[in-house]
Amino acid sequence: MRSVLKRIFSSASLRRVLLVRVALPVLLILAVILSAGQALVSNFIEQRMQRDLQLVARAVYLPVSQALERNDLEQMQSSMAALFGMTEVYGAYLFDAEGQPLISFGVVNPTQRQAEDALQKTLAGEFEQYEQIRGRDVYSFFMPMFDEVGQPNGLLQVTRRHRDIDQQLLRLAYGSWGGFALVSLMILFILVWTHQRAIGGPLNRILASIRRVEAGEHEHRADVYGPTEIRQLALGLNGMLDAIQQAEAREEEQRLAREVIAERLRQTETLAALGQLSAGVAHELGAPLSVVDGRASRLQRRLESPQDLRELEMIRQQAARMTSIIQQLLSYGRSSRARPRQLDLEALLLRAQALIAGEGYKIELQSGPSAMLSGDSLSLEQALINLLRNACQACPQGPVRMAWSVDEAIHLTIEDAGPGIDVAIRNQVFDPFVTTKTPGEGSGLGLAIVKRIVEEHGGRIRIGDSELGGACFELTFPLAKTQENNHV
Repeated sequence: MRSVLKRIFSSASLRRVLLVRVALPVLLILAVILSAGQALVSNFIEQRMQRDLQLVARAVYLPVSQALERNDLEQMQSSMAALFGMTEVYGAYLFDAEGQPLISFGVVNPTQRQAEDALQKTLAGEFEQYEQIRGRDVYSFFMPMFDEVGQPNGLLQVTRRHRDIDQQLLRLAYGSWGGFALVSLMILFILVWTHQRAIGGPLNRILASIRRVEAGEHEHRADVYGPTEIRQLALGLNGMLDAIQQAEAREEEQRLAREVIAERLRQTETLAALGQLSAGVAHELGAPLSVVDGRASRLQRRLESPQDLRELEMIRQQAARMTSIIQQLLSYGRSSRARPRQLDLEALLLRAQALIAGEGYKIELQSGPSAMLSGDSLSLEQALINLLRNACQACPQGPVRMAWSVDEAIHLTIEDAGPGIDVAIRNQVFDPFVTTKTPGEGSGLGLAIVKRIVEEHGGRIRIGDSELGGACFELTFPLAKTQENNHV
């Protein structure tokens, strides 16, 4: 039975479950209470109607008793007629001590046998009973009559139709059960109405929100209002959707991160292969390029035609360019193996300034506080020369400025007045073979080598805008251990 009910309620709506499991038991309890109350009220009404008839009989008892004692028939008839004229009375009967009827008012009269039985019962005093008088169901109240010496000399019987009592009780039942039905309908209506407003409506809105999310509106969230349980349900749904969205976002971030890692791994593998290739290329092409450059130099000394000399010079320039590219490939694919040592920052910058001046470029060096860093001087000089050369090539007329400051770390800036670097490609210029120069003017390895060297020394590099109008490269290096301890 329980499994059957479970299957029934599992497919029923919340409203039906509410009506069956809440409203129906409440109404059944109210019906039981009404039935018990109706029984009490019916008993009270029945006793009241019987008491009314008894009061009527007692009201005429004294005049009838006195008339019977005087044998005043006219007075007896008058009193009995007044008694019968009352609406509560169905019949009024007066019997003598032998059970013979003296006066009778009513549709039917009791039999002699009934009168004699009643006389016997009145020996113990007045009494009442339900009985049938010639097929009519009545309620009878009997009062014995006594003479002056206390001897019974008659009997007064007053009756009321049993149907009157039944009709009164039936009207009470119809009224009470009709009122119960009306109240039950009102309760059901109020229950359904309040369910729709307080529970059904908010639940339907939450269901609509779930369907919208299911249809693809992943940003939609349910409105949080209504009873506490409904609000908690809406908050739980919204929290679940937020958690799913965050999980999807994390999954997307992880996917992008995996793609980036895979791309970096591919680039690393490519660069590793490139390093191995460049080492072989250096051995294979270094000697032929030297031979080409040497032969072209000898031909320049032997030939006199200006056209031939220009072509030979172009050959030597391209050979030198190929040699430079090979050296950059070797430099990018090879990490510094020199043992780090303490370097004076100002001396390092002065050497870089002197070396770039040998190429015909002028650098403005602004002095700063004394600072020491740990690293390989040749690698750091190469990184500085690459940055200074790029700055000078970006603005051949100058100015190019180099300065530094010291706090918890060393901050070195190289600025120029050139066209600058577009923000959209600032994160790409440090990748190998990416260059802003025109084809044939750069290999795209200079800044990649700079970034590798800076990161090998525990630093970082950033591109910004210069006050001079061009690009500003900011290099940050940690202080050497000795100087760092002095700062602390």
